[in-house]
Amino acid sequence: MFIQVFYDMEDIDRKYLKEVGKNISRIRKSRGYSQLDICAIISMEKSNLSSIENGRQNPATLTLKRIADAIGVEVKSFFEFDT
Repeated sequence: MFIQVFYDMEDIDRKYLKEVGKNISRIRKSRGYSQLDICAIISMEKSNLSSIENGRQNPATLTLKRIADAIGVEVKSFFEFDT
């Protein structure tokens, strides 16, 4: 029983990271920025930003702040989901 709950939590976490990543990507694109634009501004490898936007990487708080600052939004906008 415990193992099943643990695996469900991982699935929930993965889905959450994917939603955050989708929001970052959507907002970035709506502001007219490419991944390369943002990476140049914040000195990040494109593969890292791609991993964040695809939900494969759990970004640090300061990384989210740098991305938000580069795009020109508040970090909280990455966590606004349609439910």
